[in-house]
Amino acid sequence: MGYLVLCLYAVGIMVFIINCIYIFSVYENREDYLLHRIIVKALINLPWVAAAAVGTKYYPTKRNRMIIPALILFMIGDVGTLISFLLGGIFYAAGHIFMLLAIVETTYIRRWQKAVLAAGIAVAVVLPLVILDNSLFILATIVYGIIVTTVMAFSLSNRFFWLAGIIFYLSDFTGVLRVSLMDRNYTYIITTLIYYIAFFMLCVSVYSTNRKEVVTVSDLLRMTNDSKSEGVSFWVCGKWALGLIRGDSKYAYDHIDIAYDIDQADEFRAWIAHAGYERKHRYAEGIRSYYSEKYGELKIFPCLFRKDGSAMLTNEKGHQLDLDEGFFEEVSVFGSKIPCIAPGGQELINDAVSDDR
Repeated sequence: MGYLVLCLYAVGIMVFIINCIYIFSVYENREDYLLHRIIVKALINLPWVAAAAVGTKYYPTKRNRMIIPALILFMIGDVGTLISFLLGGIFYAAGHIFMLLAIVETTYIRRWQKAVLAAGIAVAVVLPLVILDNSLFILATIVYGIIVTTVMAFSLSNRFFWLAGIIFYLSDFTGVLRVSLMDRNYTYIITTLIYYIAFFMLCVSVYSTNRKEVVTVSDLLRMTNDSKSEGVSFWVCGKWALGLIRGDSKYAYDHIDIAYDIDQADEFRAWIAHAGYERKHRYAEGIRSYYSEKYGELKIFPCLFRKDGSAMLTNEKGHQLDLDEGFFEEVSVFGSKIPCIAPGGQELINDAVSDDR
């Protein structure tokens, strides 16, 4: 199967090289070459998308399931531009939305990326107003530019998407210049070359390790519902608990900390296996870190509950902390109840960690 994938990628690359040498010299709008150009684009795109589809069979992650529709929409948009830039842009925009969903599924969005997004949106709004004169085309370009800019900005902290996000952005930026300058020779070569580099990188990315780098609120809600269906309870702690209790709007972190009842240790381990978690590290006193393609990174803390409602939690250094009954509460998140360790308990945990340092 590996040879098949390599052959599919090689076919697309060979056709692309031939296209660069023999086809790019043809004037773009000559109707005599329209069918020929559609066939060439299909021969480039289809083998790469097929190779990516094979990859999703080996790596059936949620991220990959979002990449395949993105690739298909990009492929249709690539052909659609030969008929109408507006038609192609609609499919490209839809493809970028799926790419954005794949990025958000696996990426922790940082503050500086939001600043990049704001600056990029300013460019996406101002540039069409300066270089274009058709009102409808200006509006469509602004909407499309905002979508592409969002994908680019959010991709910058993702180890698999950042370069593809930048290249797609450059491809669309040069595409706007190409349309505005109406130079169908060298600008077409540059635009298409940049686009196919990004498209190829996206096709190859399905064979990456697919590591999920962020835990979102939807992941937490799924974890909670999944554990309840298996008769297992846990309490969220760390940054997640503080965010939920304080009502912060940011519901995404690079991992999640939970405390579990050691009296339900067997049931909890069974749920860990059921949820697809794999053990990464072992800490003092049995504290462990786990990783799941479905839910991301998880750190677990054993907690012994007493009859009076208090509990003793073991931190990463093996220190045992006493938490009284008031340190546990349930937080309502989108209609679901999430058990959390309250801020007072968090402070005890943080103080213990600080002392260890």
